[in-house]
Amino acid sequence: MGKGGSIMKKDRQQETTIEVIVGFFFAMMIVALFFGTAVLSRTRIFGGGGHKYEIVFEHVMGLRKGDNVFVRGVDVGKVDSLAVKPDGAHVYCSLDVPIKLHDDYKIEVLPSSVLGGRYLAVDLGSNDKPELRAGVVLHGLPPVDLIDEATRTISLIKRNLEEGKMLENLSATLADVKKISTKLAAGEGTIGKLLMEDQVYNDLKTTTANLKDISNRLAAGEGTLGKLLAKDDALYRDVFAAATSIKNITAKIEKGEGTIGKLTQDDGLYQDVKKTMNEARAAIDDFRETAPLATFSSLFMGAF
Repeated sequence: MGKGGSIMKKDRQQETTIEVIVGFFFAMMIVALFFGTAVLSRTRIFGGGGHKYEIVFEHVMGLRKGDNVFVRGVDVGKVDSLAVKPDGAHVYCSLDVPIKLHDDYKIEVLPSSVLGGRYLAVDLGSNDKPELRAGVVLHGLPPVDLIDEATRTISLIKRNLEEGKMLENLSATLADVKKISTKLAAGEGTIGKLLMEDQVYNDLKTTTANLKDISNRLAAGEGTLGKLLAKDDALYRDVFAAATSIKNITAKIEKGEGTIGKLTQDDGLYQDVKKTMNEARAAIDDFRETAPLATFSSLFMGAF
């Protein structure tokens, strides 16, 4: 019996040791789970946030205890509690760091996502503005409900469309477009004939072929215009030679060479020609004066 009792006692000790070890590991798992949950949820386990602030809102739009507080986009605290008082909703929060607010500060309740959730956003204000003195009651801006804003915006757009008769104008425009498309499908009008009649297409095809033939002939240097556009420089050389000859003749005339040059440049020749013309004019005048007398004499002598 003594030997059997010692064996049973030893077995109990082993079982107790195993249970203690299992319990220890189980407790460690619970502690690890607790700390992991705290880290993931960003919960301050050992207090923290020694700087207390109170903000008064007209409406907090679902802000809850434990929601984050952001300053310049940095998570610096949590909402400790909320209370409804006659002057509004009071939000009590704890921050890890002290903040200095200026006269143009802004504190808002903003949505953390479209699906829900809120956070407290603190804008410290401009550095060139005076700082708030201690003990001043902080007031937050009323939150913006995205759904309500979207609803109001849609209603405003609808009202403007109805009052400005834009819907009626749009309906009339669509009706006109439908009427035009129907006429085009029926082959009415110039564009409708272009789209529906084969004869117009054939005429257009023939015109295109003629234009292509003309362009080919021009490229081949056929015809007067083709010769002008051809790569052969013979016509160009002829025109250039003619222009050069005209230029030479003009230069000779300017120098007084040749008959025309002397006529245009020599003043003496000009005076001689002028004198000759004057003498010829005088001779013609004398002939006109003596012509009646000669005629009378011939008639008189013929009578006898």
